[in-house]
Amino acid sequence: MNIVCVHLGLSAALTALGHNVLALSPPAGLIRISPLLKDFVPDLLIQQETLGPRTFITDLDVLPCPKVYWSIDTHLNSFWQQYYARLFDLFCSTQKHWLPWFEQRDISATLWLPWHGVQRQRAAWDARQEDMAFVGRVTPERPVRGWFLEWLGELGKIDVRQALGFGPMLDLYDRSRIVPNESIFGEVNFRLFEAASCGCAVVNPAISGIEELFTPDEEVALYRDGAELAAWVTRLQSDDLLARSMGLRAWERVRREHLPAHRAQTLLDAATGLSRRAATGPKAAIAWWLCLYQLWESGRLALSPAAMEEGLATLPVTDEVVAVRLRLRSSTGRDEFLRLAVPVAESGQYESVPEVNLAGSMGALKAGDLTLARLFFLRHKRHCAPAAPDPGRTALSICLAWARELQRTGRLFRPGFVFNPHRQLPETALECLVLASEYEPDTSDVYREMARILSRDTGWDGLRLKALSYLGLRERRNWHLGLELGLTNCRAFRVRQGLEEIAAARAEALRQGQEGRFLKMLAARDESGRIRAMLQSAFISATHAP
Repeated sequence: MNIVCVHLGLSAALTALGHNVLALSPPAGLIRISPLLKDFVPDLLIQQETLGPRTFITDLDVLPCPKVYWSIDTHLNSFWQQYYARLFDLFCSTQKHWLPWFEQRDISATLWLPWHGVQRQRAAWDARQEDMAFVGRVTPERPVRGWFLEWLGELGKIDVRQALGFGPMLDLYDRSRIVPNESIFGEVNFRLFEAASCGCAVVNPAISGIEELFTPDEEVALYRDGAELAAWVTRLQSDDLLARSMGLRAWERVRREHLPAHRAQTLLDAATGLSRRAATGPKAAIAWWLCLYQLWESGRLALSPAAMEEGLATLPVTDEVVAVRLRLRSSTGRDEFLRLAVPVAESGQYESVPEVNLAGSMGALKAGDLTLARLFFLRHKRHCAPAAPDPGRTALSICLAWARELQRTGRLFRPGFVFNPHRQLPETALECLVLASEYEPDTSDVYREMARILSRDTGWDGLRLKALSYLGLRERRNWHLGLELGLTNCRAFRVRQGLEEIAAARAEALRQGQEGRFLKMLAARDESGRIRAMLQSAFISATHAP
């Protein structure tokens, strides 16, 4: 086949499989693909997401061939990729657990295409001088990663590198025995495959899909919290034969199943006979402008509100377009918003569409019109949620009402989207709660709901700790809360702090005659038993202290 590859790292593998490949690396931003093809007539186009500044193809709908998009950072960019994906016939993601989310949004052709390793000669184990190594950015925006490295530093010497090129990184892994890995939002990341390619003993989070890539605890060691991480690192440090054999098995698994050639073949198999699903005509225009709006709203696209409004005005009037125009108008001023929102409310336009009602209600709150904000929620209650309670008549109660509804429908948060309640309207339950905390910052119900929502997915432990700590200061006799705070600390690698909280919660439960319930709850949440073992060890150490 003639295959156009846009930023695709598998181009060489496709060429080796006998295909005629045009490998393009256009600049970041909005580009047209047609002029870049020249005389090349493609049978297939594959675009890979790039990290950092991204490339967006404006004229995909003019290409008659099948089109494939490979999302690399799905866990951080799903909020705009759900629209860009409509412009392709097949959407691929490195994250298996994200595919149902896209399928629920009418992206019907999806494929799990994990990242890959490299074919590399395995360095001699006895020549490896580094006990542990970690490569990755450490910033104030990622406090959990900082706590992860601090905890590892207590367990042994670790070589931490941030700005390291691909080749030097692999060289470092060749010199390392143990590579502890950490992910942002429970994703299968590059470092897993790269360290395994070098035959290291990888200690990785127990994340969704990893058991289909590597055999747990034989090829890769898996942990669920800081206590289990410590147990594995300590064991591998003391059992060199286990570390060596685990690294060897992982290296062999990469060579058998996880090289670029394997991913290229999987991609070709999926593309063979691919049905045409990419949006065309007005539907393509809607998908394009909704994608641009998400990028603009998140601060990733430099475009004036007037230019965005002009583009949206060219689209057919649909529920999605009306919802986005309401959101956009709320950023341009109170009067501009009301000129659009009031007629939508009074005419009953799209009154059974949750996205329109949410945008209208949140925009009205920003405009200071509580009556209109309440009206939009009541439209939603009447048509979509008859059992929902009355939203009340305050900004706080309306935000909480929407947070409950968005939880019910599974719209919990937008990973990777940095929400600013002073600039943007909420789209998710978490964002409604953040806005609610702006109206009444001392209301415990907001933080309680926030902590509950954040427990439903990985990657939110830092923010959840803040919410639980706020509640803990106000409910010191609530041992359930103390236990939850301790377990969250352990998951966020603040293990010593976590053990202290759990010990205090146990003492409070004992005072209330509920130690049995406490121990059952702890056992149910501590699958590996490592937290209880460390808690017992800390207790023994304390009782024998001079």
